[in-house]
Amino acid sequence: MPTLILSGGTGKDKEKKIINLFLKKVKNKKILYIPLAKDTRSLEDSYEWFSSTIRKDFTMLTSFKEKINLSKFKGIFIGGGNTFKLLKEIKENKWESKLKNFKGIIYGGSAGAIIFGRDISTASFGACKDKNLVKLKDSRCLNLVNNYDLQCHYLPKEKPQVLNHMKKSKTPIIALPEDSGILVEDNKITPINKIYIFKAKSL
Repeated sequence: MPTLILSGGTGKDKEKKIINLFLKKVKNKKILYIPLAKDTRSLEDSYEWFSSTIRKDFTMLTSFKEKINLSKFKGIFIGGGNTFKLLKEIKENKWESKLKNFKGIIYGGSAGAIIFGRDISTASFGACKDKNLVKLKDSRCLNLVNNYDLQCHYLPKEKPQVLNHMKKSKTPIIALPEDSGILVEDNKITPINKIYIFKAKSL
């Protein structure tokens, strides 16, 4: 199982502390950047952003159909976008086991974080909600965060929506504001800045 660094934001200034933790753990080893939650037409912009903001030396995945040896990389950086699109492509191209069995550090921002929870249905509400334009039928995802669902871009005013969702899902939620995240290492969850944990049992 990989070490996970999951952020509630979208790779902008608010995430500097969390991104720096990822870079510190990866050191000077190879990084694979996966911007495929976005529309593929914006991949050029994604490349420019990563090379100017994160690190100049990296490999960018342009399709989940690409044959790539993940053992060559120490870190994987999965960017934000539409969570339903991202999970659909991961499932269709059998990347679930590849990510679960990766031996390094995975950074996930926004959509790239939500996929590591139990179910991505949390992406369908809140100020930055996603639409299921790809008609994904099974929203269950990688479930590498101790059976929690993840909510990104969280604002305290969204608490009623979180609680309402939990009444249906019966699953606890870790809500991440844009400047916050979690480190998941050896099944231990460590907060980065202020996070919110909602337990389904307390409803």
